[in-house]
Amino acid sequence: MKNILLSFSAFFLFTFSTTLLAQTQAEMNQTAINNFNKADNELNLVYKKLLKKLTEKEKNLLVTAQKNWIKFRDSKCAFEKEEYNGGSIQPLIYYTCLTECTNDRTKDLKKNLDDRNNRYN
Repeated sequence: MKNILLSFSAFFLFTFSTTLLAQTQAEMNQTAINNFNKADNELNLVYKKLLKKLTEKEKNLLVTAQKNWIKFRDSKCAFEKEEYNGGSIQPLIYYTCLTECTNDRTKDLKKNLDDRNNRYN
């Protein structure tokens, strides 16, 4: 229960802190899209760095895992936004979910990259 409350609180703090300057729903939606694009770019940078450190077998496994993760992320966020179907807040919910999931994945990949860098240095 505590984790649910923390997650719920973090979601709203993230949503409202990143959209603080936005005044309209359209501006808040655009801010959420921009935040997702930044998160996605960061993920791709870390992913490419990690790929360079891997053997061919590991690369193939990571590519498969990443494709599966993208499917999971997209379906998870599609589910979360469905509650707001037809509402003007729906894009904000969707892109905030994408951003949060993407940031979490980036942290996972960075940890793997850091572990490999520390192991081989």
